[in-house]
Amino acid sequence: MDYGRLNLALLLFLRVSGLIVSSPLFGRRNIPNIAKIGFCAAITYLFFIDSVPPTDVIVYNNLLVFVLLCVKELLFGVVLGYISYLFMNLTFTAGQLIDMQMGFGMVSVLDVQSNISVPVTGNVLNIAILLTFFGVGGHHRLIRVLHSTLQAMPVGSVNVSSNIAVAAVEVFTTSFVLAINVAFPIIASGLLIEIALGVIIRSVPQLNIFSIGYPTKILVGFIMIMVMIPIFIGFTSTIFNQMYSSLETMFAALMG
Repeated sequence: MDYGRLNLALLLFLRVSGLIVSSPLFGRRNIPNIAKIGFCAAITYLFFIDSVPPTDVIVYNNLLVFVLLCVKELLFGVVLGYISYLFMNLTFTAGQLIDMQMGFGMVSVLDVQSNISVPVTGNVLNIAILLTFFGVGGHHRLIRVLHSTLQAMPVGSVNVSSNIAVAAVEVFTTSFVLAINVAFPIIASGLLIEIALGVIIRSVPQLNIFSIGYPTKILVGFIMIMVMIPIFIGFTSTIFNQMYSSLETMFAALMG
């Protein structure tokens, strides 16, 4: 048995598994674990026969070195998966900002993927972005990105650069700015409504701000959401492009 190539296949499996399991696209909790393992094994086999030279083997001095190689390969895949998780779930941040502006800050639903409570609007936007991602074949491109890493950084050669912290901050900042961009129409309309209500209350002090303010903000918020959804679907292309760009940024940081 060629143990060198078997070790190489194991390291490749860990890299693929890190991305698949940590990704919100492939690693959802309602997918059976046996299906995830089988999918990771299938992707690993395709990558192995396509990208690994027949004579390539992993050489290590002792077991500890090989364990460290396994950990680095797994973390490499997890980092790439976390970036996709960050950009796919920026809708929850945008949804929280929208719900607070509409007066739904205390309303939430349970997300089975993360097992936490998420804003209602954020859950709707998250479903929309996931459906759009699969609809445009983004999952295929994500797998191609993982495949391309095998050429630039072969299995067993993962390094951790000091630039990874800077790259992580840049990626997080980019995703947060995109979340604000998604929520900005609702935030802007809410501010305009508050200004208008302030003018009305100053003109007619007898009106009860609570009886007309909150219903008006909710009504305008729902109208803006209905108008915003088609625009958001078009904006997802920008989100996906930024996600792939961030994957390249993090990959460059890992390469040093």
